[in-house]
Amino acid sequence: MMQRDVHLRPEDLLKSLQFKEGDFGKIALVSGQAQRAKMCLDYLEKPVKNFTFLGYTFWTGEYKGKRITVGNGGFYSPDSAFVTELLCTGGVEVLIRIGSCGALREDISIGDFVVADKVLRGDGATRYYVDDNFLPSVDKEITKHLVDIFSSLGKVHSGGVWTTDALFRETKEFVNSYIDKGAIAVDMVTSPFVTVANLYKRKAACVLVVSDNLITGELGFTDFKLFEAQEKMVNIVFDLVEKVNV
Repeated sequence: MMQRDVHLRPEDLLKSLQFKEGDFGKIALVSGQAQRAKMCLDYLEKPVKNFTFLGYTFWTGEYKGKRITVGNGGFYSPDSAFVTELLCTGGVEVLIRIGSCGALREDISIGDFVVADKVLRGDGATRYYVDDNFLPSVDKEITKHLVDIFSSLGKVHSGGVWTTDALFRETKEFVNSYIDKGAIAVDMVTSPFVTVANLYKRKAACVLVVSDNLITGELGFTDFKLFEAQEKMVNIVFDLVEKVNV
């Protein structure tokens, strides 16, 4: 029988990756896709790779006098949870998710932006961290900055984001029940990202570009509007970095 309280702690894993205190910046821009993270990397001066582990890579560099960490932090709830723990344990104080989502309203189009002001937990990973009645909360000030900044790019929608683990089980029974709870979008990451940040008392906020629409059935995964919006998202999110005080 196992006698230790826990098999592996975030600090143990960071140590094994040769990570040292202060290697991360105070602000992290976190994407699910490596391609999007590498787009962020182009904005940093003198970036240094922090580590690569299980396909997740993080770099830290300078942007207008601030040390910023960028990387791909997970596609799904379990990997998003453990990578977010690594970032929090490593000293990141502000975590900004730049991701994608499916729309849950007919008037939200491919390439629009969704800023999460509410997080609805439909994932399994966070049940290992908090009780079922726990309500994750995004940072209100940073969220407001995101809405203001992204309004200059095009359509921005602010509302609830539901996180699910089951992409091919987004049935109308599940979908409509979360719409009734205030969800305007769905993804597979936001819940653990914000929940873990809350537990570590870190600030978290999320901006997502719309890749598909569950109400109209539209799929935009290969749509030029999606790729164009992703480039705009990376470009303008650095305006937020200038406004965040750490």
